Amino acid sequence: MARIIEYVKIALMNIRSNKGRSFLTMLGIIIGISSVILIVSAGNGFKVGISGQLDELVGGYVQFYADVPSDEADSILFTNDDLDMILEKVPHVKGATDVWNFGSQATAQSTKGTFTVSMMFGNESLLYFDTAPIIRGRYFNKSEAQSAAKVCVISERGAKKMYGSTDVIGMDVNVSLWGITEDYTIVGIRKDNDSLAKQMTTGTNADVALEIPLTTLEAMYGYYTDEFSSFIVFADSSEYVTEISKQVKNLLEARYNVRGKEYIQAYDMASQVGMISDILNYVTIFIMLVAGIALIVGGIGVMNIMLVSVTERTKEIGIRKALGAKTGSILFQFLMEAVIITLIGGFVGIILGVLGAKGICGIAANMGMSGMKAVIDPKVVLAATGFSSLIGIFFGIYPARKAAKLSPIEALRHE
Repeated sequence: MARIIEYVKIALMNIRSNKGRSFLTMLGIIIGISSVILIVSAGNGFKVGISGQLDELVGGYVQFYADVPSDEADSILFTNDDLDMILEKVPHVKGATDVWNFGSQATAQSTKGTFTVSMMFGNESLLYFDTAPIIRGRYFNKSEAQSAAKVCVISERGAKKMYGSTDVIGMDVNVSLWGITEDYTIVGIRKDNDSLAKQMTTGTNADVALEIPLTTLEAMYGYYTDEFSSFIVFADSSEYVTEISKQVKNLLEARYNVRGKEYIQAYDMASQVGMISDILNYVTIFIMLVAGIALIVGGIGVMNIMLVSVTERTKEIGIRKALGAKTGSILFQFLMEAVIITLIGGFVGIILGVLGAKGICGIAANMGMSGMKAVIDPKVVLAATGFSSLIGIFFGIYPARKAAKLSPIEALRHE
């Protein structure tokens, strides 16, 4: 044990005496290890964050739509009777609605100015489209949805922008759409949902978001809404989505007598979460391979610098061998130096990789990708440490063997 400690001291002394060269030697190891840690940790963080956002936002509903070839049959249009049938016969369904979304076409006015508006229309089940809660007031009810009541639920940010506070229940929002201006009474305020997944789903970043009964589209703007080509079914939980998808599709195919013709399609939003996770996994593996190449290049640098060290210390090696140092002792000394260089590089690389992953995920979280946190896997850290050690041993063997096999007489004659 004392001999090993002595070898470590000699190795550290030689590294300190050539700081610049030793640092450049470690640089390849540092880059490789930090890249592996950063990519895996940040990649896992992105995967968990994005999957969580998507699962929370769209994991609990299924979209159904009719896809009938024009040369085979008449198009299928769904009705509210279909929605009522689904709510009555399919377990674990908490709501169903068709959704109309108009963004960047409407404007709203208040004493604070004019604002762009995103208008989302649906029945009372539209409540479930966004998981953000109603923080004040209530959602519009079934009676209001059926009677084309001019009521709305406004986003928290929209209320603050238009009125300077969220104390707006009972106030009217003056909205212009397609040249028609109407006043909608605010009955509820929904908490803001700033996730990237929400922006991708709604496709808008308007100043004000309003949710309004679908029947007002016909009553106020002349849209025919009794029939529709697609609708959304909301599940009690994402775990029921697959079963609900099958049952609803079977009911609709039987109702429209199109069994086995695939005219009615179900788009399971939750399945997209798995696809995105798979893509992120492939990207992570690819970048890890690139980082592995950097590690190999770093290992070659270790071998080169150890060869230079052997050349510079040839006379020292000759003296030690003349004084009785065994070949194994010389080999172990130089091998220890190579391993210490790679271990120091690996340790610095781990620290930089962890800090880099946390920094990237922190920036992503501030940009709206909430829930993004670096996932530091201890197995990856241990693997990176072990791999850096193996690199040092593998690429240090040749220089160490060359030093150990030097003839004492030839080494002492070396200048």
